[in-house]
Amino acid sequence: MTWDYGTLASEVYELDKPIGHSFGDVEFYTRALAGTDGPVLEPAVGTGRVLIPLLQAGLQVEGYDVSPHMLAICREHCAERGLDPVLHEASMTTFTAPGRYAAVVLPAGSFGLVTGRDAALTALGCFRDSLRAGGRLILDVDAPSLTGPGRDRVRHWRRDPFLWTLQTMKIEQDRAAQQVTWFGRYEKWQDGGLIATELQLLRFQYWSLTEFTSLLTEAGFTGIEVTASYQDSRPPGPDDATWTFHAHRA
Repeated sequence: MTWDYGTLASEVYELDKPIGHSFGDVEFYTRALAGTDGPVLEPAVGTGRVLIPLLQAGLQVEGYDVSPHMLAICREHCAERGLDPVLHEASMTTFTAPGRYAAVVLPAGSFGLVTGRDAALTALGCFRDSLRAGGRLILDVDAPSLTGPGRDRVRHWRRDPFLWTLQTMKIEQDRAAQQVTWFGRYEKWQDGGLIATELQLLRFQYWSLTEFTSLLTEAGFTGIEVTASYQDSRPPGPDDATWTFHAHRA
């Protein structure tokens, strides 16, 4: 399994979730970070969907991603807007910048790409070590969704002269480990002919509220609070698909 997004996967991500596209997270994180005194880190920054609006709001934000293809798109979008943030090619389980950041933020449930308890603790430890004393971690976790095997699903995007298609299918689920594995087939077409294909396997990790709170505590975070659905004071409920954990480095 890999967190990496290849060329076609990165192009499709950018088409499907362009810069500033929001699930409510862009506005939420802009509010949450307002007045932050110091640099902010966004792991798994992708194409800059959230990073760029935060920069445009006047925040000092840096980012990293394991995918060079995603980072190339992010840099291009930044350059178009006269922005030049610090960006690194790195993974959530290896990157540390000891004591550098006032906040670490991880929107859109990307932490689910870190699978297994040991890897999750390692990543959280990297976030902790990169924070200043008292620095904040704000991190989204998708509510568990371990339903039956997925059906084939095909989506498409057009940007002349190309057409992109993506077929996704849930191929495995492990209820004990709370993990789901997805297969994706990306294709790029021009003038009715197939010009590129890319295959991807992604495994996604889910956590219960209690489990993830325990992970944060074990990783050295304090003052842990949870909100839901990108509403500032909403406690998690049965209809919420996204939980946001707020914590501090001791």
